[in-house]
Amino acid sequence: MFEKVEDYPVDPIMIGADYFAQDPRTDKLNLTVGIYQDEHGQTPVLQAVKEAERRLVETQTTKSYLALTGDAEYCTVLGQEVLGGTFGSDWVAAQTSGGAVALRVMADLLAQMPEPPTVWLQTPTYGNYIPILTAAGTRFMQVPYYDPIGRKITFDQMLDGLANARSGDVFLMQGVCHNPTGADMTPEQFAALLEVLEERGIIPWIDLAYLGFDQGFEADGSAARQIAERFRECIVCITLSKSFGIYRDRAGALFVKTRKDDRSRVHRAVSAIVRSGASHAPDHGPSVVRTILQDQELKALWLLELDRMRARVAQVRAQIAQTEMDDFGTGNLAYLAGQRGMFSLLPLTESQETALTRDHGIHVVKGGRVNVARLGSEDIGWLIRAVQAVTQT
Repeated sequence: MFEKVEDYPVDPIMIGADYFAQDPRTDKLNLTVGIYQDEHGQTPVLQAVKEAERRLVETQTTKSYLALTGDAEYCTVLGQEVLGGTFGSDWVAAQTSGGAVALRVMADLLAQMPEPPTVWLQTPTYGNYIPILTAAGTRFMQVPYYDPIGRKITFDQMLDGLANARSGDVFLMQGVCHNPTGADMTPEQFAALLEVLEERGIIPWIDLAYLGFDQGFEADGSAARQIAERFRECIVCITLSKSFGIYRDRAGALFVKTRKDDRSRVHRAVSAIVRSGASHAPDHGPSVVRTILQDQELKALWLLELDRMRARVAQVRAQIAQTEMDDFGTGNLAYLAGQRGMFSLLPLTESQETALTRDHGIHVVKGGRVNVARLGSEDIGWLIRAVQAVTQT
């Protein structure tokens, strides 16, 4: 039977990590997987998380199932924290196993509608969007978003591409620290995009995976709040892996703003889709998040630790630009200092990207994505010299 199984497409992030593990060299650098690392190359457990876990161990009285849509208190606390005053009774909320499951639940719901909408994607964008939409059977189209060689957002081309969208279609975008490009729209561009979406009846779907890594946790929810204030229907997916450093504990949520008459049906649909898939979301990570957000002392400690992570990533970006100028007198990578979050695309052709790994031991995700948060101070010169070498041959 199993000889009939066809080859599945391989996730470029995961295969990049595999290639790194198979590389026999000791002088190699892994810039593939999207996790935060400190200056010592470690992904720390935050002190606020450890304290919240200690309290849970001492006070939790049961491990019984929650509702299919998870802990209603967690959803409310998170909804109020991210969406502010725009969050209320017109939202359907579900606790999910990270942001990927939130995305998949929504993709399933869209695919199962009597007249399925088309989901419009930015290109390039997060590498798991297409696999998730494809697995759900959701229709999707792509519009250009960023030119890696030119190192700029192709905003006008993106809006031109959306001219082909129909009323009722959905536009899937990222809120801050755009993965994989590191290039976020300016406030003026974002306002212009919302104008186009509203004029054409396109439903905004925003994915928030890096809250706190741009301007701060509260400020980074601004895009979602602007959408929620303006649109009667919208979708918000959230993962807290990076914000709380709880990657393996899978804390996320799905929020769907609906018209009043539709709320009960959408809630039943989300519950049914969850039941047919994950059935119940794991609760440890979300309980940690809820405990932190509901305690002002713990919340202040967590925000301080999150600020330190954000500052380190910004410092690495600035150091790349400064080191390149100091050592080579060029600014080919200066754009990195103006971008945000953990990811950026190197301005490399496919052959140059291959040479970066083959000749210099630097492993990146196919397409040139690098996780700058995994760079130590001693790695920065290595990366710059390697990029200089492969782009000048």
